[in-house]
Amino acid sequence: MNPLRNQEGMALLMVLVVVALLSSLLVEFSFSTLVDLRATETFRDRTKAFYLARGGVEAARMILQEDKNEFDHASEFWGDLLSSIPAGDGDVSLKIEDFSGRFNLNSVADNRGNRLPGYHRFIALCQELLAVDATEARLLADALVYWFDADRTRVTPDDGYYAEQQPAYSRKGGHLDTLNELQMVRGFEAETIRRLKNDVRVFGDEKINVNTASAAVLYAWQFSALDAEIIFDQQDIAALLSYRRHSPYRQLSDLAQAEGINDRWAAAWRSGSVGVKGSLFNVESRGRINQVSRIAQALIVKDGNQLLSLKVE
Repeated sequence: MNPLRNQEGMALLMVLVVVALLSSLLVEFSFSTLVDLRATETFRDRTKAFYLARGGVEAARMILQEDKNEFDHASEFWGDLLSSIPAGDGDVSLKIEDFSGRFNLNSVADNRGNRLPGYHRFIALCQELLAVDATEARLLADALVYWFDADRTRVTPDDGYYAEQQPAYSRKGGHLDTLNELQMVRGFEAETIRRLKNDVRVFGDEKINVNTASAAVLYAWQFSALDAEIIFDQQDIAALLSYRRHSPYRQLSDLAQAEGINDRWAAAWRSGSVGVKGSLFNVESRGRINQVSRIAQALIVKDGNQLLSLKVE
């Protein structure tokens, strides 16, 4: 065997090995560079989408401030779903909802254990939305009363339940700050919360906007006392909603124009507990750049243009 030929073959093999190693390193370097580039682009797009979503919230505040009439109805400009509006090299989608038509859970009781008119309304609302009887609905209302009770010297019927949980905890002794907090309150299972959440809130005052309240809330609103007389049946509620679909209630006296209602609305709902204007609005703003989206959720008090909460996902 020729020694020179063997040396040439070994040299060729070494060259091939070196080329293979260099190629592998080049591929790895190219892949790493591409990953870094994509990460940088994603970060850039997420940042831009954040500011687009945040800008949408500010646009919503401007829209609400420009709405200066004496009623709030979903047929107005703020009630339109603004979808994929071009903004820079992306777009913004905006949805504004009046939450004043929802039932405020904190109106069930004060933090001294005293039941308020909202207690009886909440029982009626649970019966409507959860399809439960008065006894089961009262258990849920009582659970909120006990949860709100700030007097630590007083033992409530639910304290033992909370002490047995893993891990154990105590009742809050104050009103709800978020709907998610309901998960900690006795009796409020996931399905119960799911069926309630579109008709309830924890911010704002007690008053509801009859232009945006659901049928269930409008019906439950007449039960402000234990011995409340049933003035509106389901047919009456349907008449109120039917009128509202064609024309907003510009003032409370317009309620009498709904078929068969006349002046009974004043007897059904406590004075000062209903109105035709919204005070609390929820804004969902989505900013999108390329394939990246960020969503901002905000609660706004219309009077005074106050931003109560802001969360960007």
